[in-house]
Amino acid sequence: MQFKEVIGHEAIKKSLIHEVEAGRVSHAQMLLGPEGNGKLSLAISFATYLLCDTPAKGDSCGVCPNCKKVSAFTHPDLHFVFPVVANKTNKVAYSGDRIQEWTAIIQKQPYFNLKQWQMHLDEMGKNAAIGVEESRQILKRLALKSYSGKYKVMIIWMPEKMNNQSANKLLKLLEEPPEKTIFLLVSNAVDTILPTILSRTQIIRVPALKPDEMTEYLTTKYRVSEEAATSAASLAQGNVAEAIELLQGAHAQHAFFDLFVKMMRAAYKANPMDLMEVSEDAAALDKENQKNFLKYGLHIFRESIILNYMKGELVNLQSNERAFLEKFARFINNQNITELMEEFNQAHYHLERNANPKILFSDVVIKLTKLIKKGV
Repeated sequence: MQFKEVIGHEAIKKSLIHEVEAGRVSHAQMLLGPEGNGKLSLAISFATYLLCDTPAKGDSCGVCPNCKKVSAFTHPDLHFVFPVVANKTNKVAYSGDRIQEWTAIIQKQPYFNLKQWQMHLDEMGKNAAIGVEESRQILKRLALKSYSGKYKVMIIWMPEKMNNQSANKLLKLLEEPPEKTIFLLVSNAVDTILPTILSRTQIIRVPALKPDEMTEYLTTKYRVSEEAATSAASLAQGNVAEAIELLQGAHAQHAFFDLFVKMMRAAYKANPMDLMEVSEDAAALDKENQKNFLKYGLHIFRESIILNYMKGELVNLQSNERAFLEKFARFINNQNITELMEEFNQAHYHLERNANPKILFSDVVIKLTKLIKKGV
């Protein structure tokens, strides 16, 4: 993988290349930022550049033996660590036992999240972690001499999933790194990472992608209409993994639109039977789609405000959504927008913490009746 294959982040690419050209490559770097923004792709591209025989001014050459080995994920100096579900029956104890599946998902779609990784393995709902066996294997792999005579690069995806034993062993390695070894940690959040690990890494903050960057990528890669790509990019809020999910499940977005319209109309009429029915419809969705529906609602609320106050010039809506909001957006205004978004954000928060969906959506629709009337 080369830098040119990574969406956006041009300033970060230049900074990483400058490190190598200046001969000041930090032995431990953490690419930190929101989910689905291409951090893993950046790390792999940087590893390719570090191992390339003839790197050019702005990228690896892509054709030398080292580049080809990295591209095929067969380079002996490139190592990966990632969360797995330990399973004695399947003889899975550490990342190396899942390397074929890992290679397959990156080659198919390098912008993925933990949920999609576990779906790829058919292990949804199980506890994926980076355990103590992983730390033993890290020591074993890094004890070997460099095959290429260049760096040994270890990419650790989601170090926040390390258990305490594994994290403490990594800390020792970061304190006394093996010669010419580069650690690239790729993290969505640092809340559960040992502060001592953080203090020993150079943190590179990777922002969310811009909607226009995502739209261009989605239209080119997935050959979808610009309208569909723009809508998915806007709804995903800089998360390519989520945008791809939305495109692949476009029918789900239509269902969300129908449910949202039904919910808003029931809230406006304040008919108890209609409110009960729509709350049951929302509760009947599986958990991921319940959360996605709430995100979709937040998207429509934002677009309503743009439609109201900016004459719709920057609206990212599909034709059916715009047709509905031409009539309904006037009920979503500065009198109630903050509370509406807070209500949906809170509902999403509580679903993440396993709230009862029937009770939660019943509460949401009742509050909506008051908030919609507030905007009249």
